[in-house]
Formats: sequence, C-alpha cells, structure tokens
Amino acid sequence: MDDILELIATRRNVKYFLPKFVSWDNVSKILDAARHAPSCGNVQNWKFIVVFDPNQKRQIAEACYEQYEVVQAGVLVVVCAEPEKAERYYGLRGERLYSVQNCAAAIQNMLLEAHSLGLATRWIGAFDEDAVKSLLKIPEEVRPQAIVAIGYAKEVPQKPPKYPLEALIYFHQWRGKMRDPAKYMRDIATILARKASAAKELIVDKLKEKTKSQLEKYSNQP
Repeated sequence: MDDILELIATRRNVKYFLPKFVSWDNVSKILDAARHAPSCGNVQNWKFIVVFDPNQKRQIAEACYEQYEVVQAGVLVVVCAEPEKAERYYGLRGERLYSVQNCAAAIQNMLLEAHSLGLATRWIGAFDEDAVKSLLKIPEEVRPQAIVAIGYAKEVPQKPPKYPLEALIYFHQWRGKMRDPAKYMRDIATILARKASAAKELIVDKLKEKTKSQLEKYSNQP
C-alpha cells in the first residue's frame, strides 16, 4: 500500500476557487470517504448537507461572516453532528467531545479524498450557527460543525511552516525527551539505513573533492 504521507503533506486550505463545475461522481466519492471515517463506538452520528444552488451558496457565504469567495466553489458540504446519539452511550463527553472528534475525522477524510481527485478544499469553521441552521432547516438538536467548500483552486497557497517532529514528541511523560528513539527501540534497520546514508554522503563529498582537484590541476597546465 502506498504511503499517504505525501497526500497529507501536499494538501492545502484554499481561499479562492475557479467557477468550475464539480461532478457528482467526485462529490459522492468525497462523501463516501467521510462515511468511512472512525467514530466513537461506530455511532456515525453525522449528516452531510450538499449545496449546489448558487443562491444558497451566497446565503451560506454571508452566514460565514461574509466569506463570499466560497461562492465560486463548485459545492459546499455542511457537516452536521447529531450529539444526542453519542450522548446516549457516552454521556456528556460523547455529546460535547466525541461528536466533534467524529465529524473532524470525517472532514479530514473528505479533504484528502478531494485532494487525491485533483480538487481543492477549504475547511470553514467560522460561521453563524443559528443562521446556517435556519437557512438549511436543520433541527434544533443537530449542530453544524463545519462547512467544506470543494472546487478547483484559483491559486494554491505555499506550504505553511510546520514545527519539526522532535519539537512535538514526548516519551513516556510530559516533556520526556529521548536522544535516539531508534537505538532505544533497537530498530536496527533504521540505524543501518542511517549509517549507509552517512557513508554515501561521505563518498559523494570525496568524489566532488577529487573532481575539483583534477579540474584545478588541468586548468593550471600550460
């Protein structure tokens, strides 16, 4: 199975879209990816409202505190949580935390599937919840969690800076650090690969030095 890391690392949150049609075939694949996300106890307490209508998209953009640029996206998907389903099994934590986590997992699947299909996305979390519920006739007990704009990017942002991995990882306890995790875990393959890479770099450097020396020698000949 191919490593998905490249897909994750190259995905971007796009601000501006081209006014291009997005096929239902692609939209359904994106929603199917969301359907396969993990959820607490597999309760799958999410619903997805798909909006193609230009006038509705404009109204939603206005409810998103006037983020009108998303109107150009081919489709908007409003991801909704049904907190009561999670509360039934997991109490207050299910209602307030697991429901949010479930929808976030579904959204991440959507973003990655869209990216794999050559589409761009924008995860929108800033919106007037009551206005969105009123526009889309969402029941009182259901909560819209986010809006995902899907379309074709007008421009792709540069990769934002990310913290190095070693700055984010602790071992065994808060602020627990380890000098060489591979050595601690007796990961011989990683250690040997590291040594091989260092040896290769040394050989390349030596060859460069030798080539440079020979060029200087010939250039100094009369």
